Amino acid sequence: MLLLILSMFLVTTFAGSVFADRQENRIVTRGMIKRTAHVILIAHKEVKEHHIYTGDLARAIAHQKFAKQLFHDGEYLRAMRQTKLARRLAAKAIMANKGAVPVQAKVTAEEESLTANGPSDEQLSKELHVAMPSEPMQDEAVVKTQVDVDLK
Repeated sequence: MLLLILSMFLVTTFAGSVFADRQENRIVTRGMIKRTAHVILIAHKEVKEHHIYTGDLARAIAHQKFAKQLFHDGEYLRAMRQTKLARRLAAKAIMANKGAVPVQAKVTAEEESLTANGPSDEQLSKELHVAMPSEPMQDEAVVKTQVDVDLK
């Protein structure tokens, strides 16, 4: 009987811990996606104004769209990794267009610790292409459109 009670306590404690971790990841991921959206909007403005097309803006938008999809599917860690890559690409687009990279482009220590042991950028790109093969990858295509990169 004691073993049964102890087992139930451990299962309940573990389940509560997993739920709390999942909620924390959801909150962190939402914040990451919002920060990245801000950086992408600045990159979009810079590329539209200066016309230096590297492809980084289009790739940033595609990775961000995929991150949003993963977020809505409850795949928070995968979404974190995709949005982190999107943010780096957007910052590169800003720099290529001689813009000032905003503070929001910096990856926080918490974001880095949660995503540090993830797949390579190449693997993240392959994952994107499998999930969303028709996403435009050229800046010229996305600079003319309205950008929808934030969560609703």
